Amino acid sequence: MAVPRIFYPYPTVRAGRVEATLSVEDEPDGVIQLTHGSVAAEEAAEPFILEAVFQFQTKKILDDLGLRKSEAGQVGLVVVESGVKTRIRRQVGSFPLGSGDRVTMRFEFDPSRYRGDVELQAYLVYTADSSQEEGSRCGESDRMLVHFDDYRAPPGAGMEIRWVDFTELDRYAEIKGELFTLDLAKEPPVLLLNEGIKDFKRTLMSRGTRGSAARIRETEFVLIGSQVWQAMLSEALGRLMELEGDGDDGAFEELAGWRERVLRGWAPALTKNRESGIKELASIAAANPDKLILEDLPKQIQLWMAAGKNFAALSGEFLEPGSLTEVADNG
Repeated sequence: MAVPRIFYPYPTVRAGRVEATLSVEDEPDGVIQLTHGSVAAEEAAEPFILEAVFQFQTKKILDDLGLRKSEAGQVGLVVVESGVKTRIRRQVGSFPLGSGDRVTMRFEFDPSRYRGDVELQAYLVYTADSSQEEGSRCGESDRMLVHFDDYRAPPGAGMEIRWVDFTELDRYAEIKGELFTLDLAKEPPVLLLNEGIKDFKRTLMSRGTRGSAARIRETEFVLIGSQVWQAMLSEALGRLMELEGDGDDGAFEELAGWRERVLRGWAPALTKNRESGIKELASIAAANPDKLILEDLPKQIQLWMAAGKNFAALSGEFLEPGSLTEVADNG
């Protein structure tokens, strides 16, 4: 059986020249060191520190590349952090090859800001001093993975989404220039999108994945999705705190319909405890409502949107499949 190989138009180093290890500091709750060098942090609730050590065989690397010791500056080591579901890819460290044979880095991870697998990896790259194109990879370490909890989609019963021309109906006169309005009095709520704004419907309904139209569509999705979640959660939390204020310990059980589903679905994120439900959320809301509404709620919504759970969550995950409908409003 043929073994696939990658050929580069410039010298590269052999595998194993850069070794990487990842270790957990201080034994934080919910963080487990795995035998293959990665870390499981699905149960983590608080920020924690990881130490990454990169060891590179400088002499052998230079020999592989046909460079002398005095030419070590033509190659550098860069460390990259990336995660598909967290939607990050960034360089977190850069070191000259001639600075030694070992680099130690400490990373602080806040579980509330990460989802899915996060990868740390070191690359050997040509620098501007090299005759090769700057940034070209000539070697790499093994990947190190930090496994975070995935986003869970809050359960729901479906939401009707309508396209309406706000300029043609008197009841929408005051908001005719707005992108949407949300009718929270309905069960479940109804999201009304303004067809009267030029190109708005065409942009949101477009299917392209590249180009300016796709970028505009995604931006609008994030804008609408974040505001809809903010409105629904704020209203549901307000109702929860109102019931708790009645002095009945079991008042939260009176919640029903979409408010109950939304709060139950978001409780793990808002309490930073995957086992929490409405009762635990009610306790936090009673103890510090301002922090919950003004700090925790916006932060969790932003994290949700950053992981790709934007407008699509309203029509696919929070809602039942196929619930996105285009319904004319006849008045």
